Amino acid sequence: MPKDTRNNDTQYAYSVGKIRAIERKLLDKGKLDRMVEAKTPEEALKVLQEADYGKGGSDSVNIYEYENLLRDENKKVYNLMKEIAPEPDVFDLFLISNDYHNIKVLLKSEFSGQDYASLLVESGSIPSDKLKAMIRDRNMANMPAIMKNAVEECIEVYNKTLDPQVIDIILDKASFKQMKDTSIKSGKGFIKDLVMLFIDLANIKVFLRVKALSKTWDFLQKVLIPEGSIDSKVFIQNLDNPLDSFIDALKFTSLGAFLQEGIESFKSTGTLTKFEKLSDNLILNYVKKSKYISLGIEPLVGYLMAKEMEIKNARIVMVGKINNISNEVIRERLREAYV
Repeated sequence: MPKDTRNNDTQYAYSVGKIRAIERKLLDKGKLDRMVEAKTPEEALKVLQEADYGKGGSDSVNIYEYENLLRDENKKVYNLMKEIAPEPDVFDLFLISNDYHNIKVLLKSEFSGQDYASLLVESGSIPSDKLKAMIRDRNMANMPAIMKNAVEECIEVYNKTLDPQVIDIILDKASFKQMKDTSIKSGKGFIKDLVMLFIDLANIKVFLRVKALSKTWDFLQKVLIPEGSIDSKVFIQNLDNPLDSFIDALKFTSLGAFLQEGIESFKSTGTLTKFEKLSDNLILNYVKKSKYISLGIEPLVGYLMAKEMEIKNARIVMVGKINNISNEVIRERLREAYV
């Protein structure tokens, strides 16, 4: 049963104050511009160090180790949430997708006989070594029920079909189901609506990919994530129609303008690059509402999402600089800044 948190927001007074203080170090447009305009990757990396990435200051970091810097920053922000949030377990919701990524890696490694350990990510709600032991020993009693059932279904269905695609389909659905269930149990409408947005964006992306591959209705129904705000019938009925019909079906919803721009780009380029950027901007604009909330979990979630986007932007710039990509192309790929 969802928690009644209407009278609990005052417990966030300290943590919101802390977040407001450290928000000032987020990379704003000016700092991102400095990174993009940097003459060398080293100059771009220096902007991150000035924003307290790594140890901060002038400590020398090899530019090719920037990914370690970004990964450490991601861990640092989640550790901060756990440290200052009155309800730290709520933030596990944002790590669930990493757990399911690791499960995919572990199962595919087992079934193929290949070692994919390098693809495991550290920042999950369950340490990757514990997940590995649970799956290896088939001892999953301590897994959340949704996750346990999904892993068991993957093992059963793969053994019958030998089709690795079933692993992705089963685990993607389970990941979003666990996120949605967790958001509902939190009693936080702001988080529940954010997860709903995640599901809707994932389903639209799936729809576009399925349509581009000329897959069947049956396949689309298998891969659609249930319980989003967009009825599955909208996707099914428009699979064989022009994309303009899909846009028309949703133009009077909150996603209307986003779909118009994102799908037009997809139609003209055949890629989801612009769509994914617009999706990230939509998420960021949703959480920006938290900047005007003085008490509650919203400012913490806003900061967390802001750091996720900031790290993504930092990665885009560093990849661009190391590979001599033009400043114009780098700018086109950047997401909006939170501040």
